[in-house]
Amino acid sequence: MKNLIKIGLVGYGYWGKNLARNLHSLNSLCSICDNNKSNLEKATIQYPQITTFTNIEDLLKSNVDAVFISTPAVTHEKLVRKAINANKHVFVEKPLCLDVSQAVILKDLAEQKDLKLMVGHLLLYHPAFIALKALIKNGGIGNIRYIYSNRLSLGKLRKEENALWSFAPHDISMILSLIGKEPINIYASGGNYLNKDIADTTMTLMTFGDNIKAHVFVSWLHPFKDQRLVVVGDKAMATFVDIEKGEKKLMLYNHDVSWKGDVSVIEKADGKAINYDMSKEPLNEECKSFINWVKNDIKPASDASEAIRVLKVLDKADEDLKRNK
Repeated sequence: MKNLIKIGLVGYGYWGKNLARNLHSLNSLCSICDNNKSNLEKATIQYPQITTFTNIEDLLKSNVDAVFISTPAVTHEKLVRKAINANKHVFVEKPLCLDVSQAVILKDLAEQKDLKLMVGHLLLYHPAFIALKALIKNGGIGNIRYIYSNRLSLGKLRKEENALWSFAPHDISMILSLIGKEPINIYASGGNYLNKDIADTTMTLMTFGDNIKAHVFVSWLHPFKDQRLVVVGDKAMATFVDIEKGEKKLMLYNHDVSWKGDVSVIEKADGKAINYDMSKEPLNEECKSFINWVKNDIKPASDASEAIRVLKVLDKADEDLKRNK
């Protein structure tokens, strides 16, 4: 087939398997690199046509056009830099890296070499979120007043990064995308319960211009899973609840709240489902966006500039988290 992008995947663990499945469906999976030979054996059984490598240096010497990196966050900066220096386009799972200054260097390096550098802020490609953003842009809830986001579950525990860095990038990227500006003030607090050096739960509060506020609550010590984004406007409210299925995932509430003298008057309305394309898988859309950027120079929602905006919020929140320990 003409104009196929040959992609090498680095990391065939929990999430790497999902990337491999989607890249294979897009006829772009060329090779897989993992230092765990058991993982490579499983990959070979699943995709017998691929080439396998145990180190990234050998992968980068091959004829791949681009590299997908799905490894622990602490390894991202080193692996992304190696791939760019080998003149490969790069997709890396969130976060781009754990340091803002290093992220800027990676972005500049990619631009100098005319290479694409994209970060996996998956929910920006979710059809429900795209429909939500269109609704807000078209005035469906009026002016945004407040956003809150929960990303809660029991596990997956990390030793390399805290819950803020592990869970919050998705929510922060969605909030920045909806509001269209960066926060002017950030406050964060959290609790370290399983490891004295790693926060298991955090609350990040952000203040934007025009008196818009947002908060992100993340935890891997929660009795049940909750992935919920609520956007409150001055005309209506909308919810994106990712754990729901079908039409309940994206809802609009036209509640009316007003005052008559000193008495509050609340008229509740039933939720109305917002239509979105349920046939599209977010990860597949994200992978296609990267391939489309490489082939047709159509910039995706999560390029390096967007990733750096998210990192700046994470960095400031983490600093505040340490102060409020």
